[in-house]
Amino acid sequence: MNLKPKRIGVALSGGGIRAAVYHLGVLQYLAEAKLFQRITSISSVSGASLVIGLVFAASGNKWPSAHEFMHHVQPKMRQLITTHNIQAAALRRLPFSPWFWRNRVGLLAKMLEEKWGIHGNLQDIPKHPFWEINCTTFETGGNFRFRRDYMGDQKIGYVQYPQIPISHMVAASAAFPVLIGPYILQTQGLHWSKDKFGKHPQPNVDDHYTLWDGGVYDNLGLDALYKTGRGLDKEIDFLIVSNASAGIEHQPRRSHAANLRRLLDITMNQVDVLRTRQVVSGVIGKGKGMYLKIGYTAEHIAHILGLPQTAIIHGLSEEEANKVSHYPTTLNSPTPEDYDLIFRHGYESARCIWGVVAR
Repeated sequence: MNLKPKRIGVALSGGGIRAAVYHLGVLQYLAEAKLFQRITSISSVSGASLVIGLVFAASGNKWPSAHEFMHHVQPKMRQLITTHNIQAAALRRLPFSPWFWRNRVGLLAKMLEEKWGIHGNLQDIPKHPFWEINCTTFETGGNFRFRRDYMGDQKIGYVQYPQIPISHMVAASAAFPVLIGPYILQTQGLHWSKDKFGKHPQPNVDDHYTLWDGGVYDNLGLDALYKTGRGLDKEIDFLIVSNASAGIEHQPRRSHAANLRRLLDITMNQVDVLRTRQVVSGVIGKGKGMYLKIGYTAEHIAHILGLPQTAIIHGLSEEEANKVSHYPTTLNSPTPEDYDLIFRHGYESARCIWGVVAR
């Protein structure tokens, strides 16, 4: 096992506020375990994009030290998340804001600015760690990524050093179909190239592209950091996958909109399963990463890994872990009690798995 990875990539899944808080717990443990400053790349989807945007905002648009994160940033984020309900605020504003009736994702971005203090654009954050914000391009069916040095989709092309507000990019990443709606990226005035380095101009682009929740394409955020057959991205040597996506439970047919969402959930779940198998065989099995899954107790992890119970650091009970994994996929603020339970589960999941990896 690679016990002292020098360059860690972190893939953070979607899953609304549940995922955001779970990932914060994971980051808290990485900070405590002196792994935080080794994070060189972050790939985020949906709720994870919201929370990484908030990490930067709470740190003055810089990546905090482990001490700053544990003792200042995370407590500040807990206060913001539990007391400033961005979903409820958007719903209250919507009836009186005709401009946003067809641009709900724009209203979400505005709430992120007003309630969570997410300001600036990608050029205002540091070069490292690399932060990739994942969306899904409706027109191509591909993965559209925002990063400080470029944005784009390999089927469309790329724009170097985009000057788009962080609040817009993370809202686009969380633009779940039906509930929020798409982000419309206008292309006029942008200089597109066929490659990420701007060497070959791309003259043939549409006047706009429609961006949806990144989870529709890849809810684990893996594509930016790992590809089947090619392995880990060249910028990392160890991959941590934090999966806080909801599972598929029995559900009867309901309204038309609910049925459409159910079908989308089924499709996304199957994609997650396939990608998980790929990363487990291609990375975890080779000692180059660790995989965290919401809802797994220490006993469950021991069973999966074929380890004795004494080898595992115990955490949440099965009832508590089940409650966390079934927490609704919304952007509503959790109660302080629910926040602490979800956060604790993320922290204990990371502590438990790292304890196995570092054996």
